[in-house]
Amino acid sequence: MSDPGIQTRLQTSGHAVVPTDLSSFLIDNLRSTAFAEGKAGKRCLLNHPPVAETATRLRETLHLTGILPLGAIAIQAIAFDKSPAANWKVAWHQDLMFPIANAPKSPGYRCASIKDGNHFAQPPDSTLNELLAVRLHLDDCDATNGPLRVSPGTHRFGSIPTEEIPRIVAQHGESVCLALTGEALLMRPLLLHASSQATQPKHRRVLHFVFHCGAPPAEPWAQTV
Repeated sequence: MSDPGIQTRLQTSGHAVVPTDLSSFLIDNLRSTAFAEGKAGKRCLLNHPPVAETATRLRETLHLTGILPLGAIAIQAIAFDKSPAANWKVAWHQDLMFPIANAPKSPGYRCASIKDGNHFAQPPDSTLNELLAVRLHLDDCDATNGPLRVSPGTHRFGSIPTEEIPRIVAQHGESVCLALTGEALLMRPLLLHASSQATQPKHRRVLHFVFHCGAPPAEPWAQTV
């Protein structure tokens, strides 16, 4: 059943936490296969079968609740694990760079680079506005293990110059995003977000999916599910 409240929160604040119906078996499988012990994260995981299955199930669930259209496609999956062995902090930023199939030639694509052998670039704002990040929590995330912090409503300003970020965060404030195992934080990638180091480090495993909800872009995505 569609939940207009979630849609309203995504439009106004740019984020919302929702439950999922993923089984404990699948969550355990993801914990044991999608992460590298002692490492902060792994990119480009859509070709990993349990991750691809999870992307499909999340799309189905979020379609039933009216959050994603039926034609939405997963274009990215990253594993993050903030733990005693990898306890990091991230400054305020937007997610702007996404994996594409080839070096970009189309107008509006910026900052082309190669990471781990894959092409990345910043798509035009029109494409960035069609993206939804779905951060699936595989552990409880409380105030002690470095939860995500967001600045509500800042996704509505498009790509923000780095030097403007502190002023905008000061104007719009910040919220802390806590979640239980199996819950998903929905977030617009243009939403300003950050995280601090954990004060009581323990596993904080998150599978970060990005779904595209629009027409095929000028530059094809590197992988889709």
